[in-house]
Amino acid sequence: MSAILTTILCLILLLVVVGAAGFIVALKLGVIVHQATKPTHLDTANYTLDQGREVRPEEDRRE
Repeated sequence: MSAILTTILCLILLLVVVGAAGFIVALKLGVIVHQATKPTHLDTANYTLDQGREVRPEEDRRE
């Protein structure tokens, strides 16, 4: 009788551990999906061509 009770308790403990691990994995996957569905950052700055340096070929820069 004691062996059956011990086996049942071990199975219940195993079920609890597997359930907790499954819950943690599901939670992590939920966080990953939530972060992946966030909109990307859109740069709304106004850039003009005269803000930067003039781009020239390397041969012209050495002079």
